[in-house]
Amino acid sequence: MRIPLLLSLAAVLIGGTAFGLENDLPPRDVRLIEKKFEALANRDADPIGAKALAIEPAKWKHAETDHFILHYRRATEAQKVVREIEFDLWFVARALGAQKDRYAKKSHVYVFEDEREWLGFIGQVDVPKWTASFAHGDELFLHVGGMGEGFDSDILGHETTHAVVSRIYPDRHWPRWLNEGFAEYMGTASQAARKKIWTKGMQKEIEVIPIPLAELVKMTEYPDNPEQVQRFYRTSEKVVRFLMNEYPKERFHLFAEALMAGTPLETALPQVYAGQVKNYADFLKQYARSK
Repeated sequence: MRIPLLLSLAAVLIGGTAFGLENDLPPRDVRLIEKKFEALANRDADPIGAKALAIEPAKWKHAETDHFILHYRRATEAQKVVREIEFDLWFVARALGAQKDRYAKKSHVYVFEDEREWLGFIGQVDVPKWTASFAHGDELFLHVGGMGEGFDSDILGHETTHAVVSRIYPDRHWPRWLNEGFAEYMGTASQAARKKIWTKGMQKEIEVIPIPLAELVKMTEYPDNPEQVQRFYRTSEKVVRFLMNEYPKERFHLFAEALMAGTPLETALPQVYAGQVKNYADFLKQYARSK
């Protein structure tokens, strides 16, 4: 059930706790202004982006916003994307305590609508064939076929989160489970903030048998079995959701940075969340009670 909540523009609720905001809210309606490729501020596509642009190159149209360079076939799809990604970028950056100078670069976004084109494209790159959309570094490759009622803001928010994390931490890598869990969480939280809805009211029940935490944190690759892939994603989301819903959200980026620095999970938790977590055993008891 979604629970409406009236919010002022001075605060956005994430899971019931308010983040105070300055007067830097992104525009609620970003206009898509087409440009010639030669006029774009950033024309340096990465190798995967170059493969995308090589697919019937004359059909690509181009535009740019404050933080993204867009390549698309039809303005209809691109406009829906651009309305969300600017907000998603801002929202994720705020959650990670990052100022504008840490995400100033304009990343490329490739918007595919045609199913045939998308399948042909992912056949040229090293991603699973079931991939719906993906981020590569700070660039986004989106399959938005069947927009309208079929437009999936969760997927868009998830992949944008990956791209923003790569912008903010360009030479560092989050543990895989933390990266996916945070993207899953923010895919919902960003939507809730944009729509002025309480995040917990939008969070779906996690209906899988979770992977034991000790096993999850050791996983450096995605499972091969589709059922295990779902368990991996949902368990990762469950852990991050618990951290963000139950503990001070402004400390989460410190937790991520501790793990990136090599601090063991059992040490990072009581260090970062002192006052909420006495020790690792205490955390496990709290986490075990979560849904």
